[in-house]
Amino acid sequence: MAIELLKAEWGRPRDALHRGRRCPFSLACRFAVEPMDVSVRHSLELPDSVLEFWRITRHAVLFEDQDYGQWGLEILGLTEALQATTRQRVARPQDFTACDLVLGRFLGDSDLLVIACDPDRSNFGSVMIGLPIDRRSSWPTVASSFGEFLLRFVEAQGDKYWEAGGQWGQICPFGSAAKPPVFGIGSTAL
Repeated sequence: MAIELLKAEWGRPRDALHRGRRCPFSLACRFAVEPMDVSVRHSLELPDSVLEFWRITRHAVLFEDQDYGQWGLEILGLTEALQATTRQRVARPQDFTACDLVLGRFLGDSDLLVIACDPDRSNFGSVMIGLPIDRRSSWPTVASSFGEFLLRFVEAQGDKYWEAGGQWGQICPFGSAAKPPVFGIGSTAL
């Protein structure tokens, strides 16, 4: 389970390797002790892997830079995610759809972790990186599910594996004809 691995191996600050080189600051992960009440009413159909995460913890900060707080990923709780989603839909209606969920935000920049929540589309549950300036058509799809994203992010030790020169190649190939490696999506991934 990715969350148990993160708690065990990254619960205390430690060095990470990004792209074969030592990260210049110590990273750690922290999780809220209490789970999220996922019965809160909302209009989105949420993927199972997101619900499973919230059933374990309501909030998390993954691979946070312990020196400056300028690196890492904050996974929002349901209420915060819905508020962040609404703010983005109002500010950028041409890029955020009614079926998107802003699940997280990256520390130190304005990138967002966006989950596709339209069960009638083939990309249901996929994970995109919402870029602050680029249009939606330029957003990389970085995993087919949140569970897969977590596993890849853990394996990359918090590095943005989808960015040019990252661990997984020049540019993350999802959305093209390339198929992502399978990591065990679903409850086993969390």
